[in-house]
Amino acid sequence: MRLGRMHALAGAGLVLGGVAVPAAAQVTRFEVQVVESPALEGQSYGDIGQFERLRGVAYGAVDPLDPRNADIVNIDLAPTDDRGRVEYATTVEIYRPVDMDNWNGVLFHTVPNRGGAGVGDESLLERGFALVRVGWQGDIEPTEENITAMLPVAANPDGGPVEGRALEEFIFDNPDEVSRAPLSYPTASMDPSSARLTVRRAQDGPRETPSDLRWTFVSENEIEIVRAAGYDGGAIYEFVYEARDPIVMGLGFAAMRDVISFLRYAVADPLGAPNPLASPSLPHAALSLGISQSGRYLRDFLYQGFNEDIEGRIVFDGVHPVIAGSRKTFTNYPFAQPGRWQRQHEDHEYPGDQFPFTYTTTTDPLSGRTDGLLERCRASDTCPRIIHSDGEAEIWQARASLVVTDAIGRDLQLPDNVRVYLVAGIQHGGGPGIHAAGPYRDYRGFCENVRSAIPLAPFVAALNVALYDWVVNDIEPPPSRFPTVSNGGLVSADALAFPDIPGVRYTGSYNPLHYRTHEGVPPVDGDPYVVLVGAVDEDGNMTHGLIPPTLAAPIGTHTGWNLRAEGFGAGEQCTGAGSFFPFAVDAEERAGDPRSSLAERYGTHAGYVSAVRRAAEALVRDRLLLPVDAAEIVGQAEASEVLIGR
Repeated sequence: MRLGRMHALAGAGLVLGGVAVPAAAQVTRFEVQVVESPALEGQSYGDIGQFERLRGVAYGAVDPLDPRNADIVNIDLAPTDDRGRVEYATTVEIYRPVDMDNWNGVLFHTVPNRGGAGVGDESLLERGFALVRVGWQGDIEPTEENITAMLPVAANPDGGPVEGRALEEFIFDNPDEVSRAPLSYPTASMDPSSARLTVRRAQDGPRETPSDLRWTFVSENEIEIVRAAGYDGGAIYEFVYEARDPIVMGLGFAAMRDVISFLRYAVADPLGAPNPLASPSLPHAALSLGISQSGRYLRDFLYQGFNEDIEGRIVFDGVHPVIAGSRKTFTNYPFAQPGRWQRQHEDHEYPGDQFPFTYTTTTDPLSGRTDGLLERCRASDTCPRIIHSDGEAEIWQARASLVVTDAIGRDLQLPDNVRVYLVAGIQHGGGPGIHAAGPYRDYRGFCENVRSAIPLAPFVAALNVALYDWVVNDIEPPPSRFPTVSNGGLVSADALAFPDIPGVRYTGSYNPLHYRTHEGVPPVDGDPYVVLVGAVDEDGNMTHGLIPPTLAAPIGTHTGWNLRAEGFGAGEQCTGAGSFFPFAVDAEERAGDPRSSLAERYGTHAGYVSAVRRAAEALVRDRLLLPVDAAEIVGQAEASEVLIGR
């Protein structure tokens, strides 16, 4: 058996021992290595009781000639076993009820974000789900805690290394004069003349090589940069070099497909080890949640056809990509870097953000292609029901308008199996709550403005329940709540009527998108797509989408955009941050602020709490907020001391 090179597998024991594996089996061995029972400090969850944690490794082998695997980049250059199959291994973590009679029969999978493990939303435990995480990202070193995939390295037929141009982008966000920077892949040559380093102040700025910009190879996996004078902490350093040993990263899609299929449909692995979710019966449904990087991955998983397993069965019945915007991932590519995510100031040079953008099949006038995220699953009749949710930051940083519009800014009709929601006032990932105690309420980091603190998690939790009801009970989810052109919720950034708030500057900066083929390194911009932003009211708060209670009854302006501060690329968008601009307490304090004061809006603190409560109750009725989260939001408003007249 020829295993060849396997990324991050030293000591992992990927040996199948020549065991005869049925032709249809993708998971060849499922090994539970850790059982913690009870887990979660023995806490009991509602009527479900205690949970236990299982952690182990799934081993698999895929046929590179199967049409369902054939589009995995470099799979033809991956090492194979004696049967011509490409092997992988992946970490699996499962939380299941100690008393499996209390299991609701549904597998709820969370796509690991950069290897993250754990439970996530505890309300899922109270509803009796079996929670699963399967590794997919092959460039993360495995530890005893994280969730990752161990994937092979491509090699030429003669055994020599595969080489190719790769690009690294570094933004250090500090004032240091000398910086170390890791390379995603080892360099094929330590000769400095084989690589090039440039610096620029902004994504669309000229690439420069000032005389005092210097760099050296520290090792084949790291460089040291002596940064040039006159460039601040937000400058973009771009390193293009000849790399070697690409990981067959797209195999991570197959690994997730295969493991979820095993947990759904198999009683035991080919060696007789039982499926941990085969008792008391197999799962009758599987759902998947992906947040941020994981949401982009989940959209890509659908697009590339991996929701069909090797026997033609559906993998996930429902999926919930969160804060992904219109993007996919830089995963199934040569020299892939799945951790990259394109924002206004960062990571524009990487693929994973090109057409198609949405679930509707459209024709792109820039590329001439006709495509959509669901084309492959439609062909195999394996499309899931989809809830897609974004925050306001995704309008500004993730081109979220392209989820509901075509390339030239016209509204689209979404498929019947798709619902879309955009939570207004939310920065990327949300915050701890606008009345949360602690330093966050004044947190800026390297941003110009205080960051928005409205939380995202309560709305994700409610939409998860709506997805479950849709898939399992056939209960329609709430109607989509997403700004569109026709409802007046989407406008051009130049046309946005943002209020003239003293001390605040609105620049109209957003993350643009151009057509690119990515044939060169770095690529060259083509024509632009139309990217729109969210319309706002006289306070500067979004008018359409899912409006949180603390934005329906605001204490200030909450945006999905922020700007980088002086010394860090001033004026560019500040990563995924939003902004918060508080209202004046009363009319006297307003001065030149055009926004009404708190006293003018609510009169008393009780008036404010009443407004929050009404908004929360309305969202509960619409199934967009769970009662427990509504009560917490109202309780925080009651306990707050930010208003007058208590």
